[in-house]
Amino acid sequence: MEVTVLLTTYNHEEYIAQALDTVLMQETEFDYEIIVLEDCSTDATREIVIAYQKRYPDKIRLRLPDRNQYSNKPFAEVFQSARSRYIAILDGDDYWTSPKKLQKQVDFLEAHSECVLCFHNAIRIYEDLSRLPLRYTFQAQKTISTVEDIWQSCFIAGCTPMFRKAMIGHIPEWYYAISYGDWPFYIFCAQYGKIGYIDEILGVYRIHGQGVWSKLDAIQKLEGQIAFYETMNANLDFRFNDIVEPLVSARHKDLAAVNSLVETAQRILPVGAVIIVLSKVYEDLPPLKGHEVWAFPDPSPKQTQHHFASGAAGSAEAAWIQANRAYEFRLYRGTVQEVLASVTVTQNGTGLDSPPSDREPRHSGAFIEAWPNPVPAGTKLGKTTINWSTGDGSKGVIEVAIKNLQMRYPGDGDEAIEQLERLKAKGGEFLLVPRKLIDWFEGYVRLKEHIDSRCRLIHDDDICRIYDLRGGN
Repeated sequence: MEVTVLLTTYNHEEYIAQALDTVLMQETEFDYEIIVLEDCSTDATREIVIAYQKRYPDKIRLRLPDRNQYSNKPFAEVFQSARSRYIAILDGDDYWTSPKKLQKQVDFLEAHSECVLCFHNAIRIYEDLSRLPLRYTFQAQKTISTVEDIWQSCFIAGCTPMFRKAMIGHIPEWYYAISYGDWPFYIFCAQYGKIGYIDEILGVYRIHGQGVWSKLDAIQKLEGQIAFYETMNANLDFRFNDIVEPLVSARHKDLAAVNSLVETAQRILPVGAVIIVLSKVYEDLPPLKGHEVWAFPDPSPKQTQHHFASGAAGSAEAAWIQANRAYEFRLYRGTVQEVLASVTVTQNGTGLDSPPSDREPRHSGAFIEAWPNPVPAGTKLGKTTINWSTGDGSKGVIEVAIKNLQMRYPGDGDEAIEQLERLKAKGGEFLLVPRKLIDWFEGYVRLKEHIDSRCRLIHDDDICRIYDLRGGN
C-alpha cells in the first residue's frame, strides 16, 4: 500500500460524508486505503462511517472505541502501525477539492527526499459567513521550511499534510496528552526532515462553532499558545529554547495588549452597545462581553444577484466564471419564487461545496446541475454549462448569486467612508481603533476627516481611540 489516509472524526454528522466522498474521489497511480478513527460520537457520525465501510469494504477500515479517548494516543498508534510509505491526514469536518491531491503530494515527496512531510494550501471557510473565505497559508510561504519555521506558527492546515513514515521516529508518550493534535505533531516530525509546500489550494478547512480552536476567543487563543509553547519546550528537553523564549515573550505582550483593550472598552462603552472594531482580516475581534462586536472593514462576503435564464427545462452556457468567486445558480418555480434546486460553481482549486457529480441529469423531478464544476483554472474566464428542469413543466426562473471570495480592503478614503456608513446604518454605534492600527486608520485621510467632522472622540490614549458614531461633535 502506498498511501494511508488517516481520517479522525467526532460529532461530524453534518460533514463526514463530504469528507469521505472527497477521499474516495482521488485519482491515483497507486493503491491507497482509508482508516477512520471515530471517537465515540454522540450524534450519527458512527452510523454514517459504518455505512460507508459496508459500501467500500476493500477501501475503508474503521477504528471504533467503546468510549471517547480524550487523547492523541489512538492517532499515534494507528499512524505507527500503518504499513504505507506515506500517510495523509484529514479531519472529519474538512474536505479536499482536487481529485489529484494525493497524487500531487506523492509526486512531490518522491522528488524531495529531504522532506519528512509536505502540505498544500487550503481555503479557510467560516460556516456562519461572518468572514470571507481566506487562504490558510500566506502567499509568502517558502517551498521548503524547517523545524525552526514551524515553531513560529502553525501554517499547515489540518486537512493538508502528507508524511513520509519511514523518516519519523517513535511517537513519544508526551504526545498522547498534549492539548492539540496537529501543531505539536508537525514540530515533532520536523525534527527528522524538512517541510515541503505545494502552492495550490487542494482542500477546505472549515471553521465552525464546535471547532476545538475556532470556538476560543482572542484571549483564550493567546493563553493557549503560551501554554503550548511552554509545554512543548519542556517535552523536547528545551533543545529549542532559543526559539521558544522570544515567542513566549511576544505572546505575553500581545495578551497584555488585548486585555488592556478589552478592559478599556468595557469601562468606557455602555453595556449592549454595537461596537465596530478596526481590524485586519486574519485577526480575531476582542471579546467584549455584553456588547455586539463587528469588524471594519466588513469581512463578510459581498454578493450580487442577476437573472440568468428562464424556462421549464433547458441548457445555457455561463462563460464568465472567475477565480475567487462563487456562483450559486438557483432554480425558482415561476413567479412564486419557490426555490426548487441550486448548484454552486467555482473555478478549480477554490471549490467550497461537494465535488461535482458524474451522473447524468435526471429526467424527472426538479434539478439544476453544472458541468464542468469546478471549471478548469486558468488566466481566462472559465466556462460551464447549466442544465435544469422544474420536473413538472411549470415555468422556471434561474437567478445567479455571485459572491466575491477575495478580501479587499477599501481602495481609498471614499470607499472606506461608504463601508463605515453601511455599518452605521445597520446599527453600529461606536468605532474602536486599536493603537497598533492608528497609522493604518489615518492612512485613509478622507475617512478620518469624515469621522472628525461628524463624530465625537470620547477616548484617546496609548491603548485605543474610540469614536461615538451616534451623533455629531
